[in-house]
Amino acid sequence: KKGIRLFAFDSESELLKLSRSAPGSQVFCRILTTCDGAEWPLSRKFGCEPTMAHDLLLKASALGLTPYGISFHVGSQQTRTDQWSIALSQAAELFTSLKRDGISLSMVNVGGGLPANYSDDVPSVDAYATAITQALKNSFGSSLPRIIIEPGRSLVGNSGVIESEVVLVSKKSYSDDTRWIYLDIGKFSGLAETHDEAIKYRIEARGRKGTTGPVILAGPSCDSVDILYETFKYQLPLTLAEGDRVRIHSTGAYTSTYSSVGFNGFAPLPTYCIE
Repeated sequence: KKGIRLFAFDSESELLKLSRSAPGSQVFCRILTTCDGAEWPLSRKFGCEPTMAHDLLLKASALGLTPYGISFHVGSQQTRTDQWSIALSQAAELFTSLKRDGISLSMVNVGGGLPANYSDDVPSVDAYATAITQALKNSFGSSLPRIIIEPGRSLVGNSGVIESEVVLVSKKSYSDDTRWIYLDIGKFSGLAETHDEAIKYRIEARGRKGTTGPVILAGPSCDSVDILYETFKYQLPLTLAEGDRVRIHSTGAYTSTYSSVGFNGFAPLPTYCIE
């Protein structure tokens, strides 16, 4: 009713829903692909095997929908530029096999994955563009399909900075010199992507210099899983104290939107936009 006539799916059940709720629409099927090199993998919960995608797109046509294309996602914060070539090769094979069965596809959604600048160096956006363009040519030749790309994190990730306060510095035993640094922000207040220490933000101790040492970083909530980094030991100044400020860089993507509403009484993460 709002004019949206292009939909993704990856299962028969979803296809049946679309045939009832959006009859006659264009649909594209998401396929599973490897996420090697991705710090935040996204090809497990969504997608189906290419052989199933082939059958589902045939069924889409039989249901009165218009089979339009293929999509995939090589994983968010993808650090390897070669990963698109694998998925695009599978997409091209589907274009060919479906054409033999009378279905002409028009579009490939190559997903996202272009990274932001966190703690490790990553290739430039130009390097990804070159790799994806070459992979398209290798798979489709001169007959390129329409391309959709979702570069979200790389567009906005570097624009954000979270300023946090150190609320506690402690140790757990006399024999262990590792400091626990508790911040006033944690997994439940915006830093959900520290789950499994996947995204490693750049952290700057404001106004503190000199000798550094390893720390375990934790959030302020009562939940014991609210530990940001324990295996990956950040090095922060030995003089860091309660009341000091730290800046967490490249937080423009997926922080304020992850922030809970009132967990443990903490207000959602406020956002200030500076032009």
